[in-house]
Amino acid sequence: MALARGRRSDRRVDYWPGFVDALATLLLAIMFLLSVFVLAQYFLSQEISGKDAVLDRLNAQINELTQLLALEQANSQDAEDALASLRASLADAEAEKSRLQQLLDSGSGQSEEAAVRIGELSGALDSERQISQRALSQVELLNQQISALRKQIGALEAALEASEKRDRESNTKIADLGKRLN
Repeated sequence: MALARGRRSDRRVDYWPGFVDALATLLLAIMFLLSVFVLAQYFLSQEISGKDAVLDRLNAQINELTQLLALEQANSQDAEDALASLRASLADAEAEKSRLQQLLDSGSGQSEEAAVRIGELSGALDSERQISQRALSQVELLNQQISALRKQIGALEAALEASEKRDRESNTKIADLGKRLN
């Protein structure tokens, strides 16, 4: 009881409990902000890793389309070479036909043989024309496929640019959040 009277007579203000409460509140506020920043960092890293996966998949598709385009260009070149050789043989056959026609017109004694030869060459010429037409249709088909592939590559490049832009924006957001955090 004497201690209680001694304390009452000593009228000093005790700041210690208020100081401890203020420090505890400050510590709780800092821990709360730190947990919010950790959660934000976690969700941003998840979003970026998802975008990286999409970017990798788009790069793989671009590589595959590039390989397909190279293959189609090689096929187109082969078809054009075959078409050029067919045109050359067609020109030779037409020259032979015109030569034989001149011999026939000149009235040489070998009209029957010339007629047979002309018939053979006409048949060969018709078959060469059919082959040439098929080759031209194949070249046209290949050109259409190449055009479609170019459109797909253009669309993929646009998607890649958009993805890279979003990636840069998210990187700047992360950098801003990191600066704010620091």
